[in-house]
Amino acid sequence: MFIVSGNWRIDYCADVLATEVTTLKFGLLLAQKAGCNRLVVNSGNMEMIDTMRNGGHSAGAAAAIFDDFYFLSCDFPLIRFEHCNREANKMAHEISRLAKKFASRVSFEEPMNDIVSFLMGDVRIIYN
Repeated sequence: MFIVSGNWRIDYCADVLATEVTTLKFGLLLAQKAGCNRLVVNSGNMEMIDTMRNGGHSAGAAAAIFDDFYFLSCDFPLIRFEHCNREANKMAHEISRLAKKFASRVSFEEPMNDIVSFLMGDVRIIYN
C-alpha cells in the first residue's frame, strides 16, 4: 500500500551529513502529515544512524539539525533507525534525483508517475 512520497530542493547544506539529516527531517514531517506513527528510518549514512541511536547528539554543521530531527523523532511512539546499503535504497535516490526537475512535490495515496517503475521493482524484491 502506498502512503506518501515527496521531494524538495535543498538550496544549501554545509556537508553530506547535514543534507542527510535535513532530508530525513522532511521525511518525518511527511510521515506525521500522513498519520504514520510507527517508523523504520533507513539511511545509507552510518554516522547519521549511530548519532540517532545515541540520542541525536552531534557536533559540527549538522548539530542544530540533529537536535530538531531528534526531538521530532521523539513524537513517534515507535521509531527505529537502520542502516541500509545504497542498492537497497534505490527509491530514495530516484526521488532525490527528481528534485532536479521539480522543486517540490508531495504525493499522498497515489505515487508520482516518475517512481512507479521503481516501486514495482521494490515490490518484486519484497515478494521474492
